[in-house]
Amino acid sequence: MTDELLTLERAAAQFVTRFSADDIDGATMKALKALIKDQFAIQIGASQLPWSRQTLAFRKPQPGKSTITGEQTKASAVDAAYMNASYGHGFEYDDFLDNAHPGCAVVPAAFAIGEEIGTTLEETIVALVAGYETYVRIGRLGSPAILNVGWQPHSVFGNYGAAAIAAKLYGLNEEQTFHALAIAHSHASGPTEYASTGGSIKRVHAGICVRNGIESAGLALAGLTGPRRFLTGDRGLYKLFTHQTVTDEAAAIFRPETANLMPGLSFKPYCCCAGTFPFIEAMERFQGRADQIDHVDTRIQTMTDSIVGTRNAQIYHPRNIEELQYSLPAQMALAVLGHGNGYRAHRAFLEGRLDLGEGSRALDMTRRMKLTVAPELNKYPYFVADVTVHFKDGTTEHYFQERAKGSPAKPYTAAEHQQKLDELTADVISKDQSDRLFAMLDEMRPDRPVSEVTAELVPAA
Repeated sequence: MTDELLTLERAAAQFVTRFSADDIDGATMKALKALIKDQFAIQIGASQLPWSRQTLAFRKPQPGKSTITGEQTKASAVDAAYMNASYGHGFEYDDFLDNAHPGCAVVPAAFAIGEEIGTTLEETIVALVAGYETYVRIGRLGSPAILNVGWQPHSVFGNYGAAAIAAKLYGLNEEQTFHALAIAHSHASGPTEYASTGGSIKRVHAGICVRNGIESAGLALAGLTGPRRFLTGDRGLYKLFTHQTVTDEAAAIFRPETANLMPGLSFKPYCCCAGTFPFIEAMERFQGRADQIDHVDTRIQTMTDSIVGTRNAQIYHPRNIEELQYSLPAQMALAVLGHGNGYRAHRAFLEGRLDLGEGSRALDMTRRMKLTVAPELNKYPYFVADVTVHFKDGTTEHYFQERAKGSPAKPYTAAEHQQKLDELTADVISKDQSDRLFAMLDEMRPDRPVSEVTAELVPAA
């Protein structure tokens, strides 16, 4: 079969089975090291949050060989991956590419399975990158339409990424891998109503899709099959979730010469939806002048409106942490008032130390942000901010912000990223442990047992 005759679905399966260490170039390796460090730090920090503890109590993990971050007892790979993915997606602080969050699916899946079967770091990261690329390449063909319809892209695409990793590490052949990906289609789900009316279940979306992906590979290994047109069929992924048609011409995205997408990922400098980031940076410019502001005209893209804008019921009066993290006006208010938009600020709100109630200065400023959807801004494939600040003295200032810190265009410095990692890990593991963890990942010695890395995710007894 020639490449020209490949279906998109078959091309994806071939990509997974043929991917090797030789396909991880220098740019991908650099991004990979930063990704794993970022994801592990978030897992460590979020492991202690209320919904994380509630999820662990519900899950009652089965005994096994894999590490659950922060826990002394080992669990089955699927349970460890479920919990670690839920932690990794647990506080709106994880990496993103396009409109999805690959890291919180692929890192937990690869390391949990790798620890279970005793892989080396090289074997683990080959599967991890194969899964990441499968996730984001399938995802790119459906973005941003899937988000605009109302689905969380991660909850949909993560199933395929985790299935690819499990198929790779468990040694499935091409036909079995094809069916693992096809079976994953039956698990794809995840509405974004949490952005409008709250709900901590969003924190577990990553755990759900990782569990589904791993079990999809298990079902394929047992002999079950899935639909051959799970992506491009009339009831395949793209028609159902994006209301668009994708043809087999898109199989070119899986050609061997196609550059890896991982180097294009972004890390979060703020602990909220990435759609707010350029607006946060725009409003930070006006700190110290907040009391002079009458109102702010805020022009937003359709995809911004879909997740942090007028489609959400509580943007002008967020009542819980989910609504706050998905309220563009509230995040702009926190920025201009100098409260900050990071981990500590959102922990303060969660713990009742940051007031957004009636009569508060923060809520008053939130209501000064006026949102208008501007379709002409949709030409930008990334989030942008267009704000005009109206002052009480009748003057105005306009500011247009492209990109945000943490993106490839405005990358973290090593010191800035380390500050984020230290902030997340300091209350759970020792500084010596975090230093050892990050040093091993920087070194990325190919023959190191993956269990030596995961051992540092648990506080010393």
